[in-house]
Amino acid sequence: MKPALFVQDLQNVWLYDPDSNQDLRRSVERRLGAINEAIAWFRARKLPIIVGYTEDKDLALLPGTPSFEVPKSVKVEETDFKVTKRHASAFGNPMLGAFLHQVGCDTLVIVGISASGCVLATYFSALDWEIRPYLLKDGVASHEEEHVRFAEEICDTLTLQELDKLLRSAD
Repeated sequence: MKPALFVQDLQNVWLYDPDSNQDLRRSVERRLGAINEAIAWFRARKLPIIVGYTEDKDLALLPGTPSFEVPKSVKVEETDFKVTKRHASAFGNPMLGAFLHQVGCDTLVIVGISASGCVLATYFSALDWEIRPYLLKDGVASHEEEHVRFAEEICDTLTLQELDKLLRSAD
């Protein structure tokens, strides 16, 4: 087992632009500790961290614009692998699956937004690439807390402690 962390769509446009959804922002802020803990956990073990971005020309959501960027409160780094997408699933961009296979990852732990949309689409698309997906417990957010509960209920969800045990038992 070799996992990678996927940080899905944590972009200023969804969280901090003037017309962004405040319920979504609060949901992310409640989970920011778990998200950053996961980033630190993966970084300490030298496991891949992938940052996923939604790109949309019609929304002026383009690389290099402030709306496109990840807030500084999310501890991603410039050296993390980046992938953009135009649709719900990050696997719609074949670079994601190709990168995971290239670095030998067979497992993807997902954090980010939105629990009922892009997170679920990416989760289920991972299976098409023969990648085992998990949601990080308390690591996905939504504008509706019921959507978070639903996603965590229907998807395989784990904590970093459980992931650590899985890694040790795989050795």
